[in-house]
Amino acid sequence: MSKTITAITNTKGDLSDDKFCRRYWDEKGTDVLLGAKIVKVEYMSKKESDKLGWYEQPICLLLKKGNEAFWMFPSQDDEGNNAGALFYGKDGVMPTLRER
Repeated sequence: MSKTITAITNTKGDLSDDKFCRRYWDEKGTDVLLGAKIVKVEYMSKKESDKLGWYEQPICLLLKKGNEAFWMFPSQDDEGNNAGALFYGKDGVMPTLRER
């Protein structure tokens, strides 16, 4: 079976192991997001969501880390089936929008 390597500690393991899987994704999230700066915030356009086959538009964050800039946005699931809401703080939510 193929071993996967974590992004920060270079630990080898199998993603079918719950403990290793959690460690892998914690390190992946840390590697991608820690130190990134939000440089722009806007809702996805209807044209962009239509291109993805989505009925709704999520909030999108343009992040910059070093010389790399990339968009981040919530999805309903990890298969990208539709837009997702972004929750923050105790009661905050950035909802999805639906243009008619």
